[in-house]
Amino acid sequence: MTDKVKILILIRPFGIVYPKHRIKFDMIEAIGEYAEVQYWFEDGDIRDILKKTKFQPDFIFHYDSAWRYKLAPRITGLDQIDIPKGCFVSDLHYHPSEENKEKHHEQSRIDYITKNHIDLVFSVSNHPFLQVYPQFKDKHRWLPWSMNPNVIKDWGCRKEIKFLLMGQLYVNDLQTPPKRIPPKGDYKFREAVLAKMNGVEGFVFHPHPGHLVSASENAYVNEKYAKEINRSNIFFTCGGQFDFAVLKFFEAPGCHTLLLAEPNKDMVDLGFEDGVNFVACTEDNLYEKAMYYDKNMEERKRITDNGYAFIHKYHINSVRAQQFLTYVKNFIHNRPSSENPIFGG
Repeated sequence: MTDKVKILILIRPFGIVYPKHRIKFDMIEAIGEYAEVQYWFEDGDIRDILKKTKFQPDFIFHYDSAWRYKLAPRITGLDQIDIPKGCFVSDLHYHPSEENKEKHHEQSRIDYITKNHIDLVFSVSNHPFLQVYPQFKDKHRWLPWSMNPNVIKDWGCRKEIKFLLMGQLYVNDLQTPPKRIPPKGDYKFREAVLAKMNGVEGFVFHPHPGHLVSASENAYVNEKYAKEINRSNIFFTCGGQFDFAVLKFFEAPGCHTLLLAEPNKDMVDLGFEDGVNFVACTEDNLYEKAMYYDKNMEERKRITDNGYAFIHKYHINSVRAQQFLTYVKNFIHNRPSSENPIFGG
């Protein structure tokens, strides 16, 4: 084996097709800085793909098959090869079970992982993943989201927004942006923020633009999205129904804005510390904490500065790519799991 691990990545170029998700594709692209990478974008049989590419990988990485293979190609024959292989899981709620498989006429995640003899299952969540898929505990490797520091950064924008809330307040259909604010559902904390902060001077809310939104001047995606966060002093979010470290936990402090969030086990394990690099709050005290940090500028600046340094040291794409490769190399060389990367500040 050469010094650089050879990895075949089975993925669609969704960063171009769906600009809302470019930040996720950037995370995968960073692997190419430290490994010899070959991409494959089309549906097909893995045995044919290996012949066509004439690439002999040490490891095959199949991106998330959720959302009817919009993000990764449909691949057959994975169970017929002995090359180590892994897959990626982001949305835990997407067809994990046999019941959902029958409902949507698609292969369940459990079927996919089991029947294709997947060796490693990379997931952006840790505790929630193990609750949904306890049978894959030994295969599971935690690969949290990470940031492209060329996009998620301090853009030097004037701080014109006091309080900002952006994103989903419920799990909507993939192709339909939310048209109304629903009853409490999968994003209860965000709904509480809207209920308590709406009408407060300096509060701004931008609904989710839709996962499949096309690039436009009006869509808050990529640089425009990052700059809008950078314009705010305080940003609210939560981990939703699965209570894990969603992208916004990294994006807000990464854009040099104070994060006020409902905490969860995953983010604590990642090194987030209340009062140090973010502010923990609940549905009951979010208003009081927002008012406190709005008035106490020096304390707000201290935590904001710490959060920015924390994200850009531990949770950028180059760091995560090396952590991914540590997992892969340890598996290939049959090293103990204790040699896997440790997250946190």
